[in-house]
Amino acid sequence: MMGEKFQPFIHLLEIPYGKYVYDLNKGEVIKVPDDVYAYLKNMTGEPNTEVGEYLDNLKAQGYLKEKHVKVSEHPVTEYYHSFVENNLGQLTLQVTQGCNLKCEYCIYSGNYFNREHTNKSMPFETAKKAIDYFISHAKDSSHFGISFYGGEPLLEFELIKQCVAYADSRAEGREVTYNFTTNGTMLTEEKYDFLVEHNFTILVSLDGPRKVHDRHRVFAGTTVGSFQSMSKNLRTLKEKYPQYYAEKISFNTVLDPAYPIREICNFTDTEGWVSESSILSSVINDVLAKEKNTYSEAFLEEYKYEKFKVLLWKVGRLEKKDISPVMRQHFAGIKQVAVSLERAVRSELPNKGHRGGPCIPGVRKLFVDVDGRLFPCERVSEISEAACIGHIDSGIDEKKALQLLNIEYLTSEECRNCWVYAMCSTCFMYAEDEGKLSRDKQLMECKVSREKVEAQIKDYLVLRELGYSGEMDT
Repeated sequence: MMGEKFQPFIHLLEIPYGKYVYDLNKGEVIKVPDDVYAYLKNMTGEPNTEVGEYLDNLKAQGYLKEKHVKVSEHPVTEYYHSFVENNLGQLTLQVTQGCNLKCEYCIYSGNYFNREHTNKSMPFETAKKAIDYFISHAKDSSHFGISFYGGEPLLEFELIKQCVAYADSRAEGREVTYNFTTNGTMLTEEKYDFLVEHNFTILVSLDGPRKVHDRHRVFAGTTVGSFQSMSKNLRTLKEKYPQYYAEKISFNTVLDPAYPIREICNFTDTEGWVSESSILSSVINDVLAKEKNTYSEAFLEEYKYEKFKVLLWKVGRLEKKDISPVMRQHFAGIKQVAVSLERAVRSELPNKGHRGGPCIPGVRKLFVDVDGRLFPCERVSEISEAACIGHIDSGIDEKKALQLLNIEYLTSEECRNCWVYAMCSTCFMYAEDEGKLSRDKQLMECKVSREKVEAQIKDYLVLRELGYSGEMDT
């Protein structure tokens, strides 16, 4: 029998199709009878004979262990130096801090605790140093990517061309891929041949039909929206290079939760220059915002409905054409959870470990700002001393980078006792507070993270119950 002190490291989940236990040590979700679930939920007194035997059987299979991680340390810590020296993956160059638009939700708009747009651009000498450093520290990579970032990167198109020519000359037979995100207004015909020749992947910011797009995305110093200019350029590119357009152009849609999303879905479903492309979508990021998002009832209702349709698509009840391109990508979170649960191979948690969430700073991505400072990626606050992990003249400061990799040290007790431990996706940027890392700020994000993961697991379980057995693709 289990006894009253029995405290397995588990989390209970319930959906209309049954009751489940997420076992932290095994990393799996298992379905259990109602009476077993009820006992595990209350954990008082001795279980009856039938429940006790069921629990004993689970224990014999390796489930219901009480073990927690004892020491907080990311498993990559001891290999970090080697990764930094040999395995850098993607370089992002901030070729300019300027932009010809001033979008209200942009993190550089002045509405966020971050820097604002400036007229500063990256000198070519800085770009050369960054490319040299990156290539010399990507020795084990047969191919790598270089991204150009702003502001609006096409403001520095001549610099981009210089960088591409230099990177190609330094690549020593290795494949280099190029990409950037743009507002599309400067994606003009005289640039097309170069972009196609060098096989650029381009992500275009598009928030919906004209009246939606132009709510926030206006030309700097005006109230004029950017939709007409952007859409004209994209149509021209599609007409001139249809195959390239189909393979290399995708869109990024930022959803404003203050408004319904149906009009956005209607637009992306029917506009040929949009509907045939992949679309990344997300709600306005308010992590560093001075004012947090306001969610309208209409947005919440329509979002849940569109998400439900995605699930129906995955179990064959709807066809792909019935799902808005804006929503198809929202299956990615469920996919990540599914992969984690289906590929679980451990018998128990290790003695030394680290919660999910932090990337390997500077390795997966290395972001270089106009002044040559190094950051883990382009999403962090560039005015944060805590986020800066070095300079192009001196390289990555491994001590600072390891502090970000091992961000669990801020909240180690809470993390090691949290059921989302293995599937947490909370980046260190949530802990950033006026240039320093804050324990209190980090903990403020925990509730959101737990709710998000629980919703994703439940969606996955519903799909599994409905017979979905295909690849968890988007």
